[in-house]
Amino acid sequence: MVFKKQLSETEFFCWNFIQDNLSKISHMTISKVAEEAHVSISTVNRTLNKMGYDGYSDFKHTVKSSKNYPINGFSNEVNEAFLKNETEITRTINQLSVEEIENAIRLINRHENITLIAMGLSTTVSQEMMAKLQLFGKRVTRYDDPEFMKYHAGKMNKTDLVIVISISGETPELVDTISIAKAKGTEILALTANPLSSIARAADINISAYKSKVKELNFGLDVASRIPLQIVNRILIDAFAIYKQNATIRNI
Repeated sequence: MVFKKQLSETEFFCWNFIQDNLSKISHMTISKVAEEAHVSISTVNRTLNKMGYDGYSDFKHTVKSSKNYPINGFSNEVNEAFLKNETEITRTINQLSVEEIENAIRLINRHENITLIAMGLSTTVSQEMMAKLQLFGKRVTRYDDPEFMKYHAGKMNKTDLVIVISISGETPELVDTISIAKAKGTEILALTANPLSSIARAADINISAYKSKVKELNFGLDVASRIPLQIVNRILIDAFAIYKQNATIRNI
């Protein structure tokens, strides 16, 4: 798997603008994209190159060839659901940074005591990560209760690692917990879908997933898909397994 290069903040805004306007891209020149995104033409090209495209023409061709393809037998609404999930998976993979993945692997490898914190549906991701990390002999605890999180964060030190999982990156209880942990010298690894969020900015390393802009039925509840976070989790753990295997081979 080839990970794309890390985007600067300006390139990230440019990429988000492009993703939010895919339906119009086939009718826009690169100059128009740059104008509406309030960036330079060179920034547009550099952003697309980092995301694995040969240039703007290559990107437009990709968009045209994959745009809203129909799946036989399903309604337009169901096809939109298929496309939403495919988009989240593909773009999450496309925007991963090899540097961030490698740094995260080293961070996990460096710590024996790991605490996972998550709330809501993100706890399913933390459960899987805990089970996998324990297979590598890591001492892993997991919390989803705000009071327990804060209590244990207050007892941490430099030997601990907190992995925080949050789709929004703004869950107040999680923000408070990592603030307490950081004050104790604890390192923070974050998995979010918002690299500009409070959690992402506070973390020593943040790995960003892509969250679709398609509106979800929420019924007043948090039902946002965690597929992007699950993809990041799987790639991170698989990469860590490869790292550990290679380390063992080198020591033979």
